[in-house]
Amino acid sequence: MWALKAVCWCGSFHPAAMKLVVLALTLALVASQHVNLAPEFAAAKTYVYKYEALLLGGLPVEGLARAGLKVSSKVLISALAENTYLLKLLDPEIFEYSGVWPKDPFVPATKLTSALGAQLLIPIKFEYANGVVGKVFAPAGVSTTVLNVHRGILNILQLNLKKTQNVYELQEAGVQGVCKTHYIISEDVKAERIVVTKSKDLNNCQERIIKDLGLAYLETLKANSLTGAATYSYIMKPSATGALITEATVRELHQVTPVAEMGGVAQMEAKQSLTFLELEKTPIVPIKADYVARGSLLYEFATEILQTPIQLLRISDAQAQIVEILHHLVANNVAKVHEDAPLKFIQLIQVLRVASLENIEAIWSQFKARPEYRRWILDVIPVVGTPVAVRFIKEKFLADDITIPETVQVLLAAVHMVPADMEIIRLTSTLALHHKVQANIVLREIAMLGYGTMIAKYCAAVPTCPAELLKPIHELAAEAIAKADIAEITLLVKVMGNAGHPASLKPIMKILPGFGSAAAALPIRVQVDAILALRSIAKKEPKLIQPVALQLFMDKALHPELRMVAAVVLFETKPTVALVSTIASVLKKETSMQIVSFVYSYIRSLTRSTAPDYATVAAASNIAIKILSPKLDRLSYRFSKAIHLDIYRSSMMAGAAGSVFIINDGATILPTAVVVKARAYLAGAAADVLEVGVRTEGIQEALLKTRALQDLEDDRLTKMKRVMKAIAEWKVLPKSQPLASIYVKFFGQEIAFANIDKAIVDQAVQLSTSADAKLLLKDALKALQSGISVQAAKPLLAAEIRRIFPTAVGVPMELSLYSAAVAAATIKVQAIITPPLPELSAVTAAELMKLDIKLLAEATPSIAVETYAVMGINTAFIQAAVMARAKALAVLPAKLEARADIPKLNFKIEVLPVVTPEHIAKIRVETLAFARNIEDLAAERITPMVPVIAAQRMSIDRSLSSEISYEASSEVQPQLRAGTPIHKIICVPAPLLGIKGCFELTSSNAALIKDIPLLNLIGEHAALLAVKPADGPAIERLEVEVQVGAKAAEKLLKEINIIDELSPEGRTIITKLKKILEPALKSSSSSSSSSSLLSSLFSSSSSSSFYSSSMSKVSLKEYPFKKFHKNQYLVSQRISAQNLRSSGSSASSFEAIYKQTKFLGNAVAPAVVVILRAVRADQKLLGYQAAAYLDKANSRVQTIISALAETDNWKLCADGVLLSKHKVMAKVAFGAECQEFATILKAEAGLLGAIPAARLEVEWVKIPAIVTTYATRLAKYIPGAALMAGITVSKAKNIEKELELTVAIPTERTVDVIVKLPLMTLSKLALPLPIALPIGADAVIRAIPEDNILDQLHFLYAEATSAQCSMVRDTLTTFNNRRLKNEMPLSCSQVLAQDCTSELKFMVLLKKDELSEQNHINVKIADMDVDLFPTGSDVLVKVNGMEVPISSLPYQHPSGSIQIRQKAQGLVLHAPSLGLQEVYFSKDTSRVNVVDWMKGQTCGLCGKADGEIKQEYSTPSGYQTKSPASFAHSWVLPAEGCRDSTQCRLKHESVKLEKQMIVDGQESKCYSVEPVLRCLPGCLPVKTMPVTIGFHCLPTGSSSVDLSNISGKSVDLRETAEAHMACQCNAHCA
Repeated sequence: MWALKAVCWCGSFHPAAMKLVVLALTLALVASQHVNLAPEFAAAKTYVYKYEALLLGGLPVEGLARAGLKVSSKVLISALAENTYLLKLLDPEIFEYSGVWPKDPFVPATKLTSALGAQLLIPIKFEYANGVVGKVFAPAGVSTTVLNVHRGILNILQLNLKKTQNVYELQEAGVQGVCKTHYIISEDVKAERIVVTKSKDLNNCQERIIKDLGLAYLETLKANSLTGAATYSYIMKPSATGALITEATVRELHQVTPVAEMGGVAQMEAKQSLTFLELEKTPIVPIKADYVARGSLLYEFATEILQTPIQLLRISDAQAQIVEILHHLVANNVAKVHEDAPLKFIQLIQVLRVASLENIEAIWSQFKARPEYRRWILDVIPVVGTPVAVRFIKEKFLADDITIPETVQVLLAAVHMVPADMEIIRLTSTLALHHKVQANIVLREIAMLGYGTMIAKYCAAVPTCPAELLKPIHELAAEAIAKADIAEITLLVKVMGNAGHPASLKPIMKILPGFGSAAAALPIRVQVDAILALRSIAKKEPKLIQPVALQLFMDKALHPELRMVAAVVLFETKPTVALVSTIASVLKKETSMQIVSFVYSYIRSLTRSTAPDYATVAAASNIAIKILSPKLDRLSYRFSKAIHLDIYRSSMMAGAAGSVFIINDGATILPTAVVVKARAYLAGAAADVLEVGVRTEGIQEALLKTRALQDLEDDRLTKMKRVMKAIAEWKVLPKSQPLASIYVKFFGQEIAFANIDKAIVDQAVQLSTSADAKLLLKDALKALQSGISVQAAKPLLAAEIRRIFPTAVGVPMELSLYSAAVAAATIKVQAIITPPLPELSAVTAAELMKLDIKLLAEATPSIAVETYAVMGINTAFIQAAVMARAKALAVLPAKLEARADIPKLNFKIEVLPVVTPEHIAKIRVETLAFARNIEDLAAERITPMVPVIAAQRMSIDRSLSSEISYEASSEVQPQLRAGTPIHKIICVPAPLLGIKGCFELTSSNAALIKDIPLLNLIGEHAALLAVKPADGPAIERLEVEVQVGAKAAEKLLKEINIIDELSPEGRTIITKLKKILEPALKSSSSSSSSSSLLSSLFSSSSSSSFYSSSMSKVSLKEYPFKKFHKNQYLVSQRISAQNLRSSGSSASSFEAIYKQTKFLGNAVAPAVVVILRAVRADQKLLGYQAAAYLDKANSRVQTIISALAETDNWKLCADGVLLSKHKVMAKVAFGAECQEFATILKAEAGLLGAIPAARLEVEWVKIPAIVTTYATRLAKYIPGAALMAGITVSKAKNIEKELELTVAIPTERTVDVIVKLPLMTLSKLALPLPIALPIGADAVIRAIPEDNILDQLHFLYAEATSAQCSMVRDTLTTFNNRRLKNEMPLSCSQVLAQDCTSELKFMVLLKKDELSEQNHINVKIADMDVDLFPTGSDVLVKVNGMEVPISSLPYQHPSGSIQIRQKAQGLVLHAPSLGLQEVYFSKDTSRVNVVDWMKGQTCGLCGKADGEIKQEYSTPSGYQTKSPASFAHSWVLPAEGCRDSTQCRLKHESVKLEKQMIVDGQESKCYSVEPVLRCLPGCLPVKTMPVTIGFHCLPTGSSSVDLSNISGKSVDLRETAEAHMACQCNAHCA
């Protein structure tokens, strides 16, 4: 702006204009030679300025309270030497502010000013050249806090002025850091002054001075909840030697948006003004002290890090103060928690933070032998968070001063509560790697994981954290990989995952398949852990992880589980639209349905995401989902799934998300792995709050398979391997290890994990059944008899989140959230046992069943919680802030007596009266502005943020502390204006319990100003809950008693009578009731006769209307529901109708059975009686009794519930009858004498068209009006909700007072559901089931061969979860339900199904006999060779070559694990504990069912049972063929030679294509990659068939190909070859 610019004009120009131009050029030349814009402080002069600084925090609304401070002073500046100056404050004053802005004045903090005066008046030195402040010097006596105030003044002098530009930007250093600064320089010629304006963007800093505590686990989203900017205005008078700053003003504003900006903001504002007053000739004289370098202009943090913003403590003797607070906490939190306990706990933390190690050691020595003090010390030490505290923990553990359980508790808390720095990391490292910690598995795990967590927290605060921090872990990992130490590798991978440092990528990649050679030797679960460890690195460097995760996902040679986990990692890197679309395109060609289902379901759920961090992924997923087929939605829950659900309110900047990953690699009912993750969003930040992962790989097999045949293991394996040796290149499937594992992550950090194998389970079972366990049980019972009394208190610092940053004034501002809780409980338990326990012997389960045990228990649990949200100034000298404080206290005393008289089958619980406090729960929330200083704590000033509350506080407090009125106040209007104080009392009596609960609410806020969320929250709110005795006679106790068996009738307190409307007494009662219930009966009965409601329910007209069901127009496929006859299908089940009648119902209808005995109590005693009553002081009965009656002859159950009060005739009568094996019916009537309301329920089996189905009908004759009201309201939302769930909704006119649910079972794994309501029909077709239903054609459960109920349940579970493969004639249906035609060669066995792991538990062979051309089955299992074959119309069985007569069946193996029996028209072999649920064989049908835990581990013609239909045709070598015939032939067991005992004469060989082919432009000879069945040498084919197979081609001139390795070659073309199916051999056959 001030540079000389020379301009040349050519041609004519006006003379006057020329004169002006010449004058301007002259002035510019003079200015460029003499004006220096840099501020100047000339030598031998003292510049005197008036300085004023103001800091305020609160809401930007006038009339609300704010808090802050003001500093005013004269500022003297004089030169000391060249570029070195002195700055001195003169007459400094400090003012506090806590009041209603702007009317209340600032109040002088006289004592604080006096206390700090000595420091404030000390001059400081600073370097200053060309407007830039350099180093700052001050004596050691000047505290950092005071020096920062000087830096605030020097910050005004910081001016980077350029001579050649008047508008520019740069990164400028200041108190707040090095931030982007925008300059505008202008000249006021008339006033002879220069105006400089600069603005700083405090959210765009190269180096921001800020301290975050407790935020290491949070991820900052783009929507920043804290924004800040500062503007500086200067008026300067230029001169030849330098400019004089005559006036400078600064305004800095920080805006906090806990909710979206439209919902309200809070502000922290700083103002400064520096005005030139005069020049003095008296120089500033520095004090006689050493001026040491104290840094630069950048702010330095002082003791505010150790100072909590919620209280200001004068700590003079830390040790004595700690002891005092400990005494208070121990003494006042015994019977119940003290209301101020959380605040005292925070005080204890604050004092301990300034205590030395010697102080803590002394306190420990004083109190370690006193358990109540010891617990408090060990609870508080981890949250102190200083290196001193960590060192104390380390030293006490190494000195054996604290036990292992105490160390685990302390270390686990310390790892996550201690802020990380280099000293803390060093201490953690030495502790984690110490041999004493390494020797304990649990401690080592916690310490090592904690070491990783510490590094993660440090790197979150220091992004340039060095990789050397992880060097010990990387070295240990390399050593573990070299030794193949699985347990060590697992732990170290998790440690690196916790740290999340990019330097760990290379060590992790060494154990990733496709990247490191070590991966091949590692189990799948370790590789999964390694891939999951990439997620934490991806949060910092997503572009670094993306290619690795993508390569893993694309590698089809990897295990499906690894690829699915890689997909999870890939989506957490927030992939672009292009990448997500690429993934979708890959899925279209993917052959693994597990991967397709998993990734498709994940993409589908992400399309609905509204979370801000998933916005781009959601948009990309919406595009990708259109690439994929919607048919993938139909994949059942047998396949892997990934589900993501979230809800986010942008107006509140808050939300939550949940993800569930279900990985199943074998379509088993129990998934291989399940991961559940919860994520939270608040105020522009996000965090993974909790994640739990569980693996169940192999655990089901380990628990269910038999161990009885282990002694036969070697012989069995030898035989089966000999058989399989005939198939060349047969590959054994990897065996899953019997293992369950679990891990827990908290805020993205893994805190613990555990692996459970079969050995651990066996050890636990053995321990639980050992003699020691029985003695332990006896000791516990003895202790209970003596009485147990426990008093405990547990504190918790739930949250300490702080952000501290400097302002332009040099005083720090802070945003913080604290939450602390203290729970206390007193528990007393005593048992009275009759007869007394034996003295010597241990207690067994049988002896326990003979005891009468009475237990007396009394407990008083209580909890106090305090939460503080603070915004304002927090230093060791002064605090001025606005605060929201929430306090909650709950006390819930209880006393009960329980008795279990096991021999008499009597069980009783009594709830006894206790003394309750005035309020069992109270919550108070208030927002305040406060100001206090360390020199005058008694003068603390607190102002409610909403001023009107101050006037109301006295009356509100009186209301809250006074006796609660139990009647709702009629003075309070139901609709209140926003901002009007609310005071409501609601009381709800509970006569049966003898109490009434009253809820009182008081609330005042600032919503009257503007109805936005933030103004609704500020103010004062209180809620109280009180429990008091109800009006009337006192309740002495509550009783719940259950009596089972013959003595049940003795416990009835009130005689049960059911009205018989046919008797004279009944007719009289009915007449009286009819008068009372006449309106209800008119609306519910269509008959005008005088018969009772019960009669109308079961009259012929009612019955006919009930049984007739008119189907809706939108009924499924227009098929009516066809009921089974009661005797239908009985013949097939070998049960006669007569047997059914004799064992079940003796009547043909519900009505007939009901009329036989209307009240079963007249014929049989109750089977069970339950009494629920309140024992009153006047001994009157109050409560309910329930009696259940059983009529075995008619399969009828009747339950009567009746009120005990003498004048109360309310009853509930429920009758249920099993009319046949297809039909059950029940009626429920309730009200006065069971006559007011009634409902009928009927469930029956039948057919919907040709599909087995079941139907449930609910008909209501009369129901309470409240049910009708809410049902009507609910019905309005049903169509919308149903459509969202994919349910078809159609309007219909169904039966008016009936709800009908029909479930049809078209297949064993799908159901059709139809719900008929009076005005609509809902339907959902082909709903997939996670298990197969063991339902036969008659819609009943198939026959169960077991007798024991537990065995029956186990059988049903196995049937439902098993996989089935069948062959009917020559059509094979695989385990995965894929059909193919199996052309079988004569006399050669095919592997139908077998255990394909190294265990070879079973093998099922199929062979077509050459003579009869009928199928034979051979089962090799355990030490048995079982042959099943047809003879005429019968099926016979041989075991180890010996025929077993049909009359001798069932045949049982000596171990009990194998059974052979008849079933239908054939024979069936059961061996579920060996993996075979059943092998069924009849003349035309063969069927193999494998148990659930064998899925994915089988092979043969039936396949792997893993749900992968696209990978069904897998040959013994693992090669995937496209030809069903080639697949079937590959599982033929070839002959060893012509002398083979079998009549098979076929072998597998690669054949040469007869014709020459042109491949890649060359003549080529081609050889089959897939083996073809061919006759042995010396044999000729007598039967052939064509097969289409793959060929590998070589140029004609190339050398001959090695046919032994041909199967591994690529397929160049597919052609037809001839396969031999039967051979005729001559004498030359060898």
